[in-house]
Amino acid sequence: MAEFISTFITGFQCVVESDLTQRFPKIKILGLYDGLIHYRFDGDSRELEKIIYFNNTFFVLKSMKGKGLNFNSLVGSVCSSKNYFLVNKGSFRIRFVQENQFAKVDKSLTHRAEEYVLANSKLKLDRLSPTNEIWFSIRREGFAFCGELITKREFTEKNLNKGELRPEIAYFLCCFADVQPSDIILEPFCGYGSIPVQLVKKFRFQKLYISDIEEERLEPTKARKQIAQAPEGLIDCRMADALSLNHINDNSISLIISDPPWGFFEDIGDINEFYNKMFKSFSRVLSPDGRMVILSARKEELEQTACANGFKIKNSLHTLVNGKKACVYLICR
Repeated sequence: MAEFISTFITGFQCVVESDLTQRFPKIKILGLYDGLIHYRFDGDSRELEKIIYFNNTFFVLKSMKGKGLNFNSLVGSVCSSKNYFLVNKGSFRIRFVQENQFAKVDKSLTHRAEEYVLANSKLKLDRLSPTNEIWFSIRREGFAFCGELITKREFTEKNLNKGELRPEIAYFLCCFADVQPSDIILEPFCGYGSIPVQLVKKFRFQKLYISDIEEERLEPTKARKQIAQAPEGLIDCRMADALSLNHINDNSISLIISDPPWGFFEDIGDINEFYNKMFKSFSRVLSPDGRMVILSARKEELEQTACANGFKIKNSLHTLVNGKKACVYLICR
């Protein structure tokens, strides 16, 4: 089985491990680190390109573990062994990465790595605009690898509306919620529809209620293909105030997945008062054994108001959203 390494947004290691083993039952996890997974996979590597949350995926030429790892030892280990390259046409350049930052090394070390690739592949050297990259990477956990970059996905906010949740984070929230076919789900701060789109595309559920108080956000959500073309009766999408939810019956919702306002980019008044009203509203519509997955950067305020309203934090994951420290909470009664 070939070895691969893939990177992803910080904090979601347990979600990635669970999701990958469900997708590919024969996959073998070799190492799991913050934002990186090392694994053996015998399927078509193009299947890995379809995974929404992978940033960079590498075909592994060499991996090392231990203290005091350095680029000299990593390059020496690679050059003393024979490897084949998964992508063996086009051009390449060498990149050195230390703790997720590109690093400068002695030119002689770079030349040694370049000569090795030239001698063991059909790739041609192009330091400016290559079609392929070979990375020598050292991480702080005492793990290093040399890998051929086979998939590169750059997630940026340029193609998103202001305040729109990135799709891979929306997918992670749904995975963390452990969506079941019997779930009746509510997303009361749907915004531009990132969470509903992932639910409809990737998960099975009984019913989905989508709402937002702002029509300018809700209308584009209604128009999104996954929502507009959903089977009749599967989705209820309307304008509604999440702090009252008058269209939702008491104790009728089994799962709430949402990214409520943080008060950083919009005026919602006192955040504690806002969260108190939110949890009171959620408490009315949530079934006795219901659960919530909530994303917030206002961790202290959310935790305090959740507990004050009779909820408990069952699990949490720390991550970064738009450069801000945030947390994903699994909350139950």
